[in-house]
Amino acid sequence: MNEKIVFCGGGNMTEGIVRGLFKNGASSAENIVVSEIVPARCDYLFKTYGITAIADATEAIKEAGMVVISVKPLQVAGVAKELKKLISDKTIVMSIAAGITIETLVSYVGDDKKMVRMMPNTLSQSGNGYSAVCANGNINSADKNFVAKIADALGQTLYIPEDRFNIFTAFSCTGPLWLYKTMEALIDAGVYSGFARAEARDMVIKNMLGVAQVLDITGAHPAAKVDEMTSPAGITIEALKAIQQGGLAGVIMDSVDAAVRKANSFK
Repeated sequence: MNEKIVFCGGGNMTEGIVRGLFKNGASSAENIVVSEIVPARCDYLFKTYGITAIADATEAIKEAGMVVISVKPLQVAGVAKELKKLISDKTIVMSIAAGITIETLVSYVGDDKKMVRMMPNTLSQSGNGYSAVCANGNINSADKNFVAKIADALGQTLYIPEDRFNIFTAFSCTGPLWLYKTMEALIDAGVYSGFARAEARDMVIKNMLGVAQVLDITGAHPAAKVDEMTSPAGITIEALKAIQQGGLAGVIMDSVDAAVRKANSFK
């Protein structure tokens, strides 16, 4: 299996994938080439990761086992049409562009090509979170193993039908937002209560990590753990009362729904 990978685009998502691949030993610098038109970015990627980063990766694309389209959605058509001239029917073309369907990609590069769509793990730096993957019928078992090797290096992988990709993007890829904003609010609350910001930050981070680990280890529903914490007429039940009155659950559900509707608006 040819494991040489060319990334078309050298932005943050490309860097996150490369970092995950190297961290987990799923690839090496000699097997990675990045096509990037910004010289300063090329220099950064080379100095940081030792990978080849160049403006014109034509020859590398011709020899690659996988080409990853890692550009903004509006740039996908131009990149894909150029790839059509360079790749063979043995090349795996993986797109990580939000909202671009396999059907659309096939219309650019041809229906004989091996196509994979992936929404990468936005928490790949930590090794947590999920990537979603789907593929067309030209992908064989060896190709699937290669794709799995890439995706699994970033964290957990969820194989889902393509018609659920927009929902996945909205719920899972946007997911850290709701946790970051919750943590931000708690840190501010800690400062308001009298703690130094650094102290509040550390406590909130450890609480968030601890809660996630407890739920992961025990398999318990969060509501069950809340029940364990709320004693009659106690401090925690008083805090819970304020949360319920403020409608936190409804706000979060409305926010998720807004993200899903926005994701579904992209065709």
